[in-house]
Amino acid sequence: MRKHAVVPPFHALDPELGVAERLLRHGNPQLCGIVAQLPEEAAAARRLNAVLAEAGARPRLVATGTVWRIVYVTPYAGTGELAAGAAGLAELVTVGGWRRVKRCATCAKPFCDRTSGCTRKWCAEHRRSTGGVD
Repeated sequence: MRKHAVVPPFHALDPELGVAERLLRHGNPQLCGIVAQLPEEAAAARRLNAVLAEAGARPRLVATGTVWRIVYVTPYAGTGELAAGAAGLAELVTVGGWRRVKRCATCAKPFCDRTSGCTRKWCAEHRRSTGGVD
């Protein structure tokens, strides 16, 4: 059993989080309408996504099992995967810094280091073939 939960670096979510907090403090009807849907998370997410769409923002909240993730919608066809990948990379950088984006020590292929100690040195292909420990 885990005693301590991982606390996200909330400062990485600023200035947007600070704006949301200010708008909620001042009773913004759109954001307060989202909070009013709680504890029904799916309803709150639908309302949040509607507010995002009305505002012209690109992120959307999506349920994936028991957790929520952000996906980015694109205004035109053909760029969805690239937009999602770039957004995911941006989120990784905001949480883990650029040190999590590396090049393989063998072939220089880029990869994202998801190890807890940020110690990986090889891409998935070479990690298996070299017998090296990441």
